[in-house]
Amino acid sequence: MQAALRFLDLLGALNRSVAAVGLWLAMALVALMTGIVLTGVFFRYVLNDSITWVEDVALIMMVSTAFIVAPHAYRTGANVAIEMVTAVLPAMLLRVLRVVINMLILWLIWRYFLESLALVDRGWGIRVNTVPIPWAWPYMILPVAFAAMVLVAVELIGRDLWALIFRSDAADLPHVAPIEPE
Repeated sequence: MQAALRFLDLLGALNRSVAAVGLWLAMALVALMTGIVLTGVFFRYVLNDSITWVEDVALIMMVSTAFIVAPHAYRTGANVAIEMVTAVLPAMLLRVLRVVINMLILWLIWRYFLESLALVDRGWGIRVNTVPIPWAWPYMILPVAFAAMVLVAVELIGRDLWALIFRSDAADLPHVAPIEPE
């Protein structure tokens, strides 16, 4: 029983660390992307000489940023939710519903993870239009993000299963509002 709780805590610490690194990387990418876009605008409208690679690099950075922060958003519940439905559910039913939903999400993420590996493989044969690299390099963020999201899904499912089995909220994440007893 305590071993399972320690496992969830270790997995949570790993997920929290991965999310923190992702947030810092995303902030750096947004700052870098902003600088690149502003430089591109300056060159185009002030110097009347466009930099050809600005759009492709900015697009790669923007998409990468979204995938880098996805594990953090999933773990913290920063996704879109309809809470008026879940607010009226009994506590145990809500936990069962969260387990079912997170299991479906886990299945989808796993499928996307496998597809992303195939995408990276195909990307080695395709070049970015204006940058001399294969698309596989920018695509590599996909399996990394999906693998991190698999770990988050396992943690969230484990925490709710713990609460259902042991009738305890000891494994709940602090940012998730506690479920009131029935």
